[in-house]
Amino acid sequence: MKHVALAGATTGIGLALAREYARAGWRVALLGRDPDRLEAAVASARAVSPGETVVGVLWDATEPRRAGPALEAAALALGQIDLLVYVAGVLLGGGDPDRRAEAAAEMMEVNVLGAIRLIEHAADYMVVAGRGRIAAVGSIAGDRGRKGNPAYGASKAALGAYLEGLRHRLHGTGVGVSTIKPGFVRTRMLPKEQKAFPPAISAEDAARAIVRGLGRGRDVFYVPGWWALVSWALRATPRPLFKRIAPP
Repeated sequence: MKHVALAGATTGIGLALAREYARAGWRVALLGRDPDRLEAAVASARAVSPGETVVGVLWDATEPRRAGPALEAAALALGQIDLLVYVAGVLLGGGDPDRRAEAAAEMMEVNVLGAIRLIEHAADYMVVAGRGRIAAVGSIAGDRGRKGNPAYGASKAALGAYLEGLRHRLHGTGVGVSTIKPGFVRTRMLPKEQKAFPPAISAEDAARAIVRGLGRGRDVFYVPGWWALVSWALRATPRPLFKRIAPP
């Protein structure tokens, strides 16, 4: 029996992961801030595998004091935590300077600070246990600054740098750290009417790829895997040329 805690699991990739792990026989804890959505998500994951343990834990990434108690509640409900996946994230914009600045602050709060708060508690918990894996969903947008939403890319770049440093810190403790970098995925962040090139995949397809990657103990991987080639091309493009052709 394995035990996973999913932070930000009421919609999108997080909910799809909850279903995948429940289907595979894992005990699953869903962490979310909206009681109604959390209840619905738990019911959805339970329906996939009625005999498995699926629980909901109220948690808000923007509330610093909730991180420790939420992780403790998940561990208590599951019996232990073998895997923590931080899926919570927001993509916000704005038309005027003040709104853009507010959006940037909120994205940093959820995408970076919220992750660090929860992951640091998970790291201490797993180091004591001598095993486990911590993972967080970043984005290919963090690989190089993009003109469409510089602050979002910056938040994912900061998350990636933190995870890399944590991976080094925890080396030799029995605790692994994975950075997941999806490309375009059809979630609330990417409305159905918005075109995407390369084509977007479903949250369910993304979840299956993430489960495979984490199951193999990979430190850094892209979803789908061919986004690694796209990332290489973006990072290899000379700066003067990138400024001219940079994708949104």
